[in-house]
Amino acid sequence: MNELGRANLWLILAVVLIASILVGAGSVWLADRILPKPVAKEHNSTLSPFMTCVGLVYGALLGFTIVVAWQQFSSAEANVANEASTLTTMYRQTVGMPVPEQTQMRELLRKYAHAVEGPEWNGQDVDGTSDTAPAALTQMYRVLGGEQSSVASSPISQEFLHQLTVLASDRNQRILEAQPRRPGLLWAGLLLGGVVLVGLSGFMRLESTRGHLILSSAVALLLGLLLFIVYWLDHPFDNQLGITSAPFNQSLNVFDAIDRGT
Repeated sequence: MNELGRANLWLILAVVLIASILVGAGSVWLADRILPKPVAKEHNSTLSPFMTCVGLVYGALLGFTIVVAWQQFSSAEANVANEASTLTTMYRQTVGMPVPEQTQMRELLRKYAHAVEGPEWNGQDVDGTSDTAPAALTQMYRVLGGEQSSVASSPISQEFLHQLTVLASDRNQRILEAQPRRPGLLWAGLLLGGVVLVGLSGFMRLESTRGHLILSSAVALLLGLLLFIVYWLDHPFDNQLGITSAPFNQSLNVFDAIDRGT
């Protein structure tokens, strides 16, 4: 992604953290307006079971969401590496092909790699695809299956066809993984649960109002940061802090090395 994507990410983080602090401070302000003065001595002990219950349920939900989001992010990262690695393997396999097919296949592989690491990658979160890359895949199938192809029945073509199938599968998987996985209902639960938990912390009573503001804001800040992490993991291709097109750039460098005979 470009620098604009990175700037948007930091902007979202700043907005989330500021909003979290405001929610934390607002909960303390609201409690001061609602609760009677002086507050009964048993107030905190009465409120603690409710806060503990909400904290346990919300902590389990948030923790599970982060673990699953991280696993899916790691899977998407590994899939991109596999797709780029498959491209490199296919390019090396063209060494065993006759010159006409070798030239054509190498051109198509380069076209695919340039399309993915360039325009397709920049539009990953929009539709995750481009016209050039799938056209290159289709053309490679046509070359292998053509009746006039001199490599149609050779062992190297069979292995190349296998790698081509793997490449197509990795590509489809990448396109699917570019789309957010967390449903809107889950986000509603995470946001509402965070607000309720911070609100309950604001209704606890401490001797120091300043200390209470700092404590409540710190809890809200932590929850806001964790929710931002979930958002970041749910958009793996949306910024330079996520998964980048570096593996495909490396594949293009390997292509050049193979062309030089190294």
